[in-house]
Amino acid sequence: MSFFLRTPNSDKPSPILLKYYISKQEGRFTYSTGLNILPSEWSVETRSPISKRGRSDLSLIKRNLQKYSDLLERTIEKFDLNNILLTKENLKNVFDEELGKKRKEERFVYFSDFVEDFLVKAPETINRKTKKVYESSAIRNYNKGFNIYTKFEAKNGRKIRIDGFNASVYDSFLSFLQDRKYSYNSIGEIIKTLKTLISKAYERGYKIDEAGLKSFVVQSEKVKAVVFNEEEIQKILEYDFSENDRLQNARDLLIIGLWTGLRVNDFLSLPEIDLESEFIEVTPKKTENSTGVSVVIPLHHHIVEVIKTRGMPRKISDVKFNKYIKEVAEIVGFDQMVQGGVTKLIKIQGETNLVKRKVTGLYPKYELIASHVCRRSFATNLYKMNFPILSIMAITGHKTQSSFLKYIQITPSEHAENLKRFWKEYYSKKGK
Repeated sequence: MSFFLRTPNSDKPSPILLKYYISKQEGRFTYSTGLNILPSEWSVETRSPISKRGRSDLSLIKRNLQKYSDLLERTIEKFDLNNILLTKENLKNVFDEELGKKRKEERFVYFSDFVEDFLVKAPETINRKTKKVYESSAIRNYNKGFNIYTKFEAKNGRKIRIDGFNASVYDSFLSFLQDRKYSYNSIGEIIKTLKTLISKAYERGYKIDEAGLKSFVVQSEKVKAVVFNEEEIQKILEYDFSENDRLQNARDLLIIGLWTGLRVNDFLSLPEIDLESEFIEVTPKKTENSTGVSVVIPLHHHIVEVIKTRGMPRKISDVKFNKYIKEVAEIVGFDQMVQGGVTKLIKIQGETNLVKRKVTGLYPKYELIASHVCRRSFATNLYKMNFPILSIMAITGHKTQSSFLKYIQITPSEHAENLKRFWKEYYSKKGK
């Protein structure tokens, strides 16, 4: 018996099949597990998901595959003991009864059982909002939040019913997250994910405690994030990295990211830019399986200068990009101390291993530089240029002005300068 991928060479999730050779006469029994996985995350040697740190979704697939393996083993032993002929039809009937019909009819009592089943089926489930299958990024986010929740259940030593989420559970869960040193905004995102998963149960006809869920407040605070202003971007562009090809290439990619507002995976994978067209048209990876809407961005003169001088920069991974642009920022001289958060390994009481957490404090600016500085700088600089907010949002993908205004990084003094400039222009037109 072994597991195989139906489409092993695909760049999209492939169904996982169980195959078992019965005999020369019967041939091979094949059964779809209903599970899907990206071929790049599947080991051909072990016929199972590749183990990756922090990927609870892959561990969940592995555990569910074991259920199929165990059922096959039990069935063969049962048939042998009772002298039942082992055929493809008999095996299919057992699998349909044990895993097919029962699974369809099953109603869950406990939340964790429901979510585990939901996450297994999610790659082939239609999202009721987008009318398309769930994006892999959304599934990863659900798995991340659910993995934290299961640790909470394990610590408490009990499962919570689907209709059991009330103020008491919220207080206990919040205390658990705070004890584990999650940041304020991280706690908000985890609780938001938990509420989303509870809503998935509600959509499927499960009873929930709606009054109790009102206690689950999604807390958030404005993020203090670094951005590059126009003057700083000019310094980055003009710095001579000709003796370091690695950093010169990363700097050129950084310039493209700073003046397109695209997410890192989108601007790092751009095809050759045609300078004659004056525009870049991209379908963001995040929306290609949902809305499918493209964004069109005019070529900034900095991007034109980079490509005319050195051609299209080489593609590199986002991990290398994040590492290299920190070096770029340090060499250019962005070493002023600013408020921000840096991910560090810290010790948590009751844990044997160190865990990664964002620790806020004062750090040299270059230490806080990562790929997201591109989108934030793009949006912030256009806002300061008085470019229409709705037009910026059409490029960055923000759905509401409130979320956009939380995203950009404008200081009170910059708002004051804008008002001063506005008054000067306004009254000069009146001859005052």
